[in-house]
Amino acid sequence: MERRAIKGMVFAALFAALTAAVSPVKIPLGFTPVPITLQTLMVLLSGAMLGPGYGALSMVIYLLLGALGLPVFAGGGSGIASLFGPSGGYLFSYPIAAFAVGYLAKKNAVNNAVRYASFAVVQLLILIVSIDALFGLGILSFITKLSPAFRIVLVVVGFSLIFGILALLIYGKKNKAMSSDIILAMYAGTLIIYFLGAIQGKLVTGTPWPGIFIGWILPFIIGDTVKLLIAASIASSVKMGKYLK
Repeated sequence: MERRAIKGMVFAALFAALTAAVSPVKIPLGFTPVPITLQTLMVLLSGAMLGPGYGALSMVIYLLLGALGLPVFAGGGSGIASLFGPSGGYLFSYPIAAFAVGYLAKKNAVNNAVRYASFAVVQLLILIVSIDALFGLGILSFITKLSPAFRIVLVVVGFSLIFGILALLIYGKKNKAMSSDIILAMYAGTLIIYFLGAIQGKLVTGTPWPGIFIGWILPFIIGDTVKLLIAASIASSVKMGKYLK
């Protein structure tokens, strides 16, 4: 077995372990069975830093460890029941999302189209949440329960992300401070996680599609975008290619 392949598998195992290491972080939300976790940050990082093949492999290893009974899923969960439960679709999406991030980070016309389309969709979702918090439209039930101060914070963060990311992409292209290709690829990976998570959530719970969209996707979009930017910053600053040679 050639040296590069051995290194790739070693790093894949390392990223699987890192994903397991952040799994104890689990913040339950009363209005949805989907908790706030940190695993998606590692999913995006694995694809961006290891590439499509080894990134996906790292997430397959992670899922196998959990399926075998090791407490590596969110909050110490494990087993087949976690994979096929209401939020198991998010877990199944991890290898696919990691592969997509690694693949879409490559420069070509098709990848550019997919990346920018994903970016536009996520920005629209952030805008929906921000406008709902600003005008109290009642799209998201949990927003109406927030204090005015928290709603203001949500609005400020939401619009800051929209304009800040646009500025960051322009700045990154000119100054190479943060790879815009990686940022945009991670948007596509995030949408894959949402898509597969929503499908299994719908199949298992029978929740209508509007309820899935409002309860399983929109509440997480701002926080996931922040995690995405953190992951993109790390991936852009650490040149993994030299370690995988």
